[in-house]
Amino acid sequence: MSKSISFLKRLAKVILGRAAVVEIVPLTFAGWKMATGTQVPWHRGGGNQRARSFATCDARMADLVARREVLLTQFRQESVDSEVAALKWRHYFVHWTASEAACLRYTHENNFVELGVCDGLTAWYAAMARQGAACKGQFYLYDAWAAMRGDLLTESERTSAGSYAYLSLENTKKNLSFTGFDGFVFNKGYIPESFAASENPETVAWLHIDLNSALPTLAALDYFWGRLVSGGIVLFDDFAWPGYEDTREKIEAWSDARGVQILHLPTGQAIITKRADT
Repeated sequence: MSKSISFLKRLAKVILGRAAVVEIVPLTFAGWKMATGTQVPWHRGGGNQRARSFATCDARMADLVARREVLLTQFRQESVDSEVAALKWRHYFVHWTASEAACLRYTHENNFVELGVCDGLTAWYAAMARQGAACKGQFYLYDAWAAMRGDLLTESERTSAGSYAYLSLENTKKNLSFTGFDGFVFNKGYIPESFAASENPETVAWLHIDLNSALPTLAALDYFWGRLVSGGIVLFDDFAWPGYEDTREKIEAWSDARGVQILHLPTGQAIITKRADT
């Protein structure tokens, strides 16, 4: 590898001129349409406690997927191992924000909420992170575990109607059983109408929204914002990906109206935190 890099540097100097300073850095991560040459948090098993916790968690998931004990139906099974590996940065942000929310001490319970659970992959990382903090509280999961409805989609999203019909609540429960966490609350139904019949938390420390649709995303924000504790974290999955412009526009308008700042992540995710004055 070092010989190849040296050759490329020499070649670049010939092309660009000998005075050019060229630094070629080998990739340390490539996946989910992004790549970096910087040192990743999980490098050599992680250099700090939280990074080490994530590295252990991620390795455990990779093993469960490789042995097909965890079944991820949203991916092609012939490439599921590599597809999960390509999500490391996404899952690192899930794990980090969940770890941070689990450490909040503003309430006696640090309840988590995820809307749009699919096979439970994201919830798995969040549940493992909260267990590392040994916090109290439950993890409330909301999903239709059925096909997306056209009447809950904007005009530009209508092509997604019928998606996710393959999902199974029982498969999600089985996947999440490997966390060893017994505090999951499964709420099946379409958002926002399901809120009326669901078991909902009074307070929330971590809120993950992955609904692939603008209207339910906005409804979820409105419903849970008042329950989010000071310092609580909202993590959006569908924020900067092409095809989800309606979701981003509604989140930005909602945030601007409340003076809430958005941290836009290179993975396409986004984070907002709740201040005491919001």
